[in-house]
Amino acid sequence: METVEKNPNEWWSLVISLAELHQWELENHPLLATLTGRHLYYRLAQESVNNEYVLTRALKDVFGGMHFTEKALRTRMRHMEREGLIEAVTRPDDARSKQLLPTEKFNQLMTLHAEQVKKIFDKHFLLIEK
Repeated sequence: METVEKNPNEWWSLVISLAELHQWELENHPLLATLTGRHLYYRLAQESVNNEYVLTRALKDVFGGMHFTEKALRTRMRHMEREGLIEAVTRPDDARSKQLLPTEKFNQLMTLHAEQVKKIFDKHFLLIEK
């Protein structure tokens, strides 16, 4: 494993890029300003992309394994619903639970965020597509 001493410019470029991204997120992506918002955004974005923009997980699966209270996450989720980022709908296979569906607004936000990540990291690194 490389250490900072062997290639300090690359390591510091990572930190600088993350700092720039963090600042952009604070200024342009209010959902990422809170830990609960950040957690839900990344969990939903990951599930959305993995399932071709349809989230099939029950809400309990999205909440599971985190150190946040269910109340805090549900409050943030309701905020995301009011903002038009997600819809919570009854699951077709189990009417006792719900699934989260991202809206077009959520997908646009993910796209904008991904474009900004690429833009910031392109300044410091040569990124090669797989």
